[in-house]
Amino acid sequence: MSIKIKTPKIPTTTTDTPSAQEMARFIADGDKRPTKSGKSVSRTYRLNPVFIDIMETDAARTGQGNTDILKAALAAWQHMDENTKNHWLLEAAKL
Repeated sequence: MSIKIKTPKIPTTTTDTPSAQEMARFIADGDKRPTKSGKSVSRTYRLNPVFIDIMETDAARTGQGNTDILKAALAAWQHMDENTKNHWLLEAAKL
């Protein structure tokens, strides 16, 4: 016993093929990093040994990790006025 199945009839319409520029834009947009707030992003920075020593000393003193020390420093930086930021930019170059 065989079952007869109706085959669907697909309309044959031609679609416009995208140009090379549109295709490149589509691919570039797909390669972008998704913008989701609250997600951590891994970053790599090079720091002088002086800054690493400062960070590790405070991490050991507080019992926090190095990442927490950097977060605290950036939180403090965010609340500084421009003159204080400029002062510490110049001081950091001396270390």
